[in-house]
Amino acid sequence: MRTSLSQKMLYCLSNATLLELLLARQYYGVFMWMPDPDNERRSMPISDFLDRMKDDDNREQYQHIISALPPFLNEIKTNWLAIDGIPEIRIITNASANETELRDIVNTVCLAEGLLERSLGVQSIAEKSLGTYNVPRPLGPLSVAKACIMWSCAHEIFHYLRRHALIEKHFGSTPETKHALEFDADLCAAAAFYRYLQRFSTKVPSIHLKKTAFRLLYFSLRINLAEENIKWAGSATHPHTAARLMDILSKLAMMHNTGVADQNFEDPFSHLHLAKLTRLLIDLESHYPKETENKTAPRASEVIAFAKNNSNLEYTRARNSRWDEIQLLINQFSMMPREAIDNEASIAFLGDVISVPR
Repeated sequence: MRTSLSQKMLYCLSNATLLELLLARQYYGVFMWMPDPDNERRSMPISDFLDRMKDDDNREQYQHIISALPPFLNEIKTNWLAIDGIPEIRIITNASANETELRDIVNTVCLAEGLLERSLGVQSIAEKSLGTYNVPRPLGPLSVAKACIMWSCAHEIFHYLRRHALIEKHFGSTPETKHALEFDADLCAAAAFYRYLQRFSTKVPSIHLKKTAFRLLYFSLRINLAEENIKWAGSATHPHTAARLMDILSKLAMMHNTGVADQNFEDPFSHLHLAKLTRLLIDLESHYPKETENKTAPRASEVIAFAKNNSNLEYTRARNSRWDEIQLLINQFSMMPREAIDNEASIAFLGDVISVPR
């Protein structure tokens, strides 16, 4: 009796050795799925990720980009309370840029391999916007590409240090709470980035340092607008990118120059700095490459449009109100070891003690 092709394939899959499977694939001319280690999604330490790269040029580029992380993370650990330490940084291979995540339970920040590639794209956009000689590099080797990776790491790390997963247990996974926690992570990451630059530029006037910080962070976030398809109110989990840029600008304007991590008092020139940083934002928006093919057509700035339409805080009031409610709880949680508060009873108890509304 003639054996059908499907019967032959079933026999191979159930009984054959690996060598027989490979021979069967060649003999029968059919596709038979086999694991491909080169395309497998895996989480691995940065050193292992770099060692397995076959392209020397790519490995050298990525190694250079990642080299800013150790001193930056050490600065965060020194300036901010990190009772349980800083999460391990790992790379997820064959993952797109938006798959970067915090794995809170295992104390790990996973950066997507695609984020490294995107950081080079962000660098290229910055050079097209400002020119290769004007892309801010006043602090030696720090580049826009490095800032992109540093920002992504810091944002996820502060989700961990500020116990956001536990706060969400207490308040529930509503958009207002999620947006407030993203807002908190953004503010802390912007402050950490500024403090890092401040470490190398003690004699530079603070407004110049703030402009440098904002330029670097602007390009790291601005690229997201081309990919977003959400309303100004944001998604179910994140504020609109324009809102995040405005938040970072405001936070930098308020940063004092004492070198203390992030106390709740403002620089005496906050309003002056806010005006100067706003003018910088307008300038950056005017030079950002047009997405349309018609290079002469004027392009409305979505960031500036958001700022004008949000003058009455229509798109940020609920988020900021929730952040005002929960920041005391966040501060309380961040000063305690994770194991001491990672249960429902302690969350409810602390919430009751400091009288935070639920």
